[in-house]
Amino acid sequence: MHTAHHHRSKTYLTTAIRYALFGIASLPFVIPTYAELNTSRSLTVVGADSSKNLPDTPNTKPNTVLALDAHLQSHDDTANAFDGFDFEVITQQAAEQTSSQANQGNHQMSQLDAFASKSDNPSLNTAKLTDKHDTPSASKSLAKLAENYHIKSDPDAHRCQGMWMQPIHQATHTNRPTTPKLDENGNPITEDGIFAQADYGYYDAQTYAELSGNVIMEQNGRRVTADKLTLDTQTGQATASGQVQFSDGGASDHSAGIIGMAENLVYHTDGQTATAQDVAFASTTINAHGYASQMDKISSSEYRLQHVMFTTCPPTERKWYLDTDSIDINTDTGRAIAKNTTLRIKKVPVFYLPYFNFPIDARRSSGFLLPSMGFGASDSFEISTPYYLNLAPNYDATITPTVFTNRNPMLTGEFRYLTQDYGSGVLTASYLPKDQQYHDKDRSRIQFDHTWQPKQFDKITTYAQYQSVSDANYLSDFNALGVESAKLNLPRRVGTSFLDENVSADLRFEDFQRLDGFGLDGRPITDKDRPYARLPQLSVNYRLPRIWMGTPSGLELGGIHNSAYFKKSIKDNSEPEKSGGRIFNQFTASYPLLRSWGYLTPKLSLTHLYTSYDEDSLADQNIAKKNGRHSVFAPTVSLDAGLFFEKAGAPFGMHQDTGGYQVLTPRLHYTYTPFKDQHNVPNFETKIAQLSYEQLLNNNWFLGHDRIQDLHAVTPAVSYRYIDKMGRTRFEGGIAEQILLSHIRVGINDSESYSSRSSGLAWQASLQPKDNLWFDASGSFRTNYDLSSIVAQIRYRPSDRKLFNLGIVKRKENRAFNQSALSAYTASAIFPINNRWRMMGQLQYDYNLDYVMDSLMGLNYEDCCYGLSIYARRYRDAFNPHLSPDTAVMAEVRLNGIGGGGRLNRLLSEKVLGYDQVQNAWRHDY
Repeated sequence: MHTAHHHRSKTYLTTAIRYALFGIASLPFVIPTYAELNTSRSLTVVGADSSKNLPDTPNTKPNTVLALDAHLQSHDDTANAFDGFDFEVITQQAAEQTSSQANQGNHQMSQLDAFASKSDNPSLNTAKLTDKHDTPSASKSLAKLAENYHIKSDPDAHRCQGMWMQPIHQATHTNRPTTPKLDENGNPITEDGIFAQADYGYYDAQTYAELSGNVIMEQNGRRVTADKLTLDTQTGQATASGQVQFSDGGASDHSAGIIGMAENLVYHTDGQTATAQDVAFASTTINAHGYASQMDKISSSEYRLQHVMFTTCPPTERKWYLDTDSIDINTDTGRAIAKNTTLRIKKVPVFYLPYFNFPIDARRSSGFLLPSMGFGASDSFEISTPYYLNLAPNYDATITPTVFTNRNPMLTGEFRYLTQDYGSGVLTASYLPKDQQYHDKDRSRIQFDHTWQPKQFDKITTYAQYQSVSDANYLSDFNALGVESAKLNLPRRVGTSFLDENVSADLRFEDFQRLDGFGLDGRPITDKDRPYARLPQLSVNYRLPRIWMGTPSGLELGGIHNSAYFKKSIKDNSEPEKSGGRIFNQFTASYPLLRSWGYLTPKLSLTHLYTSYDEDSLADQNIAKKNGRHSVFAPTVSLDAGLFFEKAGAPFGMHQDTGGYQVLTPRLHYTYTPFKDQHNVPNFETKIAQLSYEQLLNNNWFLGHDRIQDLHAVTPAVSYRYIDKMGRTRFEGGIAEQILLSHIRVGINDSESYSSRSSGLAWQASLQPKDNLWFDASGSFRTNYDLSSIVAQIRYRPSDRKLFNLGIVKRKENRAFNQSALSAYTASAIFPINNRWRMMGQLQYDYNLDYVMDSLMGLNYEDCCYGLSIYARRYRDAFNPHLSPDTAVMAEVRLNGIGGGGRLNRLLSEKVLGYDQVQNAWRHDY
């Protein structure tokens, strides 16, 4: 009799614990982390394998139950008490017989509702509070939670003095790892059971079961502890009480790093409903924490949090927090709705939002994104509030209304799409009616980009691009802080490209919207200065496989083909129209010989150029058709030779501790192309390259295919490198001068020629004497060795968060090499004032014209709670330098863990060399 009763008690208690653990495991791990309020916007291909586009989901297995393996101590015929529980997993199928004996109970909400309405629950009887968490019960839960906030060993070295830590780091009391197991694809595997233990267990053999004393429950890295857990097997109601603590095993790709505390937890064993009281929670992922006076699980996918506080500040100093009456969470839709939300700074309300719909996971969903604001052109203050529309898995849209203080509102729409078979693209359009700052004219912009790479032809890419603005000033007027580069010619193109190891080809139709502006000489740009449309243009670069495969010194054969029809209408009579076709072909054969002591590369090229004017151009220039055709053929012979002199060790006894080696390479390059008359041959796109070290070692000075240069020259050059034992190039430099063996007679225009016997010297050098100091310079001299140009910059980074740049640009006008005059100093600096404040600035000053071309100053504050940046920029339009400079001011406030910077970072990244590395160190130095 005693033995039979012993077995029956064990069976009932096993079933009771199974219900209890399923219920408690389902509640705490849905607390939103609020890591980003920005809506996720990744697109999914319709009809494709969704596993390639959607976040991976854990592999789920059949439900499991717990088998009780304990030493039973029977005290009487109606109750049994058990000491030292240790539960292990059995499968659902193996437990079916045991489960069938359980009393399923009455799953109603009556007792749950009764618990939630108890008059002695202070968090529920409190009237509408000024601060939702300013109650004794909230203070108690938050204080208990703060025990998991660990102060760093050296708080002066960090912006944040502490961080949230998981209560258990390596193993739990059940000796099971807290990190979930992963499958071969890196996805978490849901294990076949829940593991638990307690100091003491009691069952009355009828309807009541109890676990008490260090109750621990774990599943797949998640963990819940409590002082006591009770279960009524008849009603199905379970209660966990006394220092209830839960965690999800720590931050990872599959876990938010949630830890939490609660005073009470009541739930039904069917796992559908539950209520927790005085819940304090924290996220180790974003170093944030919060509180809810009550958390209700309404169904398997619906949750409600009441009287919620959330902040990324440390628990010792809450400089700001979000104070919300209630948050309704739906895990099926991936959305949450917050009502009556107030942003408080030092308990002072600064912003109120009656309704806020935001995402709780990585799924795309409609909703407002973070707004932006700042000062733009014409002293206008502007605010933009984008709204994201999740239309379908493979396309979405963003609608952004922008309000100005001195203009009518602007509406901007962006539509993105992703197809399975026809590529992806973005369409953006903006419209502002009757701009008060622009003679009451309508302002607008349209931009479209599309890319398609067929799956069956992965070497082919098709693309399309279209841009249009209502006027030439649009980009500068609606370009906060001047982030977007000014453009005078907006491309409109469609084309197809091909790329493999031997051939690269591109076929395109291209035209431009040509905007009014001024050249670098200050004169208005006319039609003759604008680019040609290409209707179409075919470019092909190819090489043939080597004749002797695998031989390093085998014969190399390759070539270039470029053909196009160029069209440019001349409406301002700046010159006669010169539109027409061009076919360019060049075939090259070379035989490189490479040895350990040097190399020798002979090369032969055959080049043919054919051009012809179209009918409109022939009529406009009043020339006969036969005189509008031109055919030019020329060979080119070149020889490139160099020697390698290598020496171990550092130069001049410097860096002896770094070792390494030095390489000195004298080089001689010879080229010959005979003169071919190209009188009256049209120039559609060719320019002269600026004089540089690398350019002097090529076979011509032209960039483009409208000219075949008659170059007969020899170029002596020498380069030097020092590489330390760690593989870092400490110094690299070279100098060259091209000596002309005959005068150059072919120029860009018919009247141009080059009569000097030398190109002048060109040089470049890079030096890194220390790990945090760089020096880069390049320049050239005229034939009489007067300085023609120099560009030099020193970059010094004394620490990860400090950066100083100083440079100079000096160019004299040199039409032979398409070089305009410029004399300017450049400087930039980023340096912390202390661990939270830093200054940054950038300057470009033209010392010949005595005015600032571009200046930027900023002040940045960053701590655990929030970041503040104020920037001001004063700059001149590169295409309208005679106009007064524009001024723009922008302020940015970031609540850490909610959003981040955008246009400001992009501007500084473009203007300050090395900014990205410093910015990463500054933002992540917590």
